[in-house]
Amino acid sequence: MNLLQSAAVVIALAVASLATWAGCRWWYGKKLQAAAHRLHKSDQSRLFSQQQTQQAKKQIEALKKELAEHKKALQDTEASRKRTRELEQALLVAERAVEDNSGMMPLAPTHGFADTQIMP
Repeated sequence: MNLLQSAAVVIALAVASLATWAGCRWWYGKKLQAAAHRLHKSDQSRLFSQQQTQQAKKQIEALKKELAEHKKALQDTEASRKRTRELEQALLVAERAVEDNSGMMPLAPTHGFADTQIMP
């Protein structure tokens, strides 16, 4: 019986070992699959984040370019307004000069003699 009992113990150990191996394979297989799935999702999230960052950088560059164009247009507009104001002031000065000269004696007297001017 001893031989039969030792054979049964060996068979029982083999079956127990096989069952333990199968259980461990199933249990840790699930754990490895879950970890692989999390890693895959993490990689996808990282790639998506990189794409979003690149898109944001492009948008920032476009906005900076548009802002620079608007600033230049505003400067051009301000320069144009300043030039317009200068021209309007010059026109006013010229009109005043014409109005002021209209009160003076005529340049060519109509009677043939120079007009008498009082000296200060």
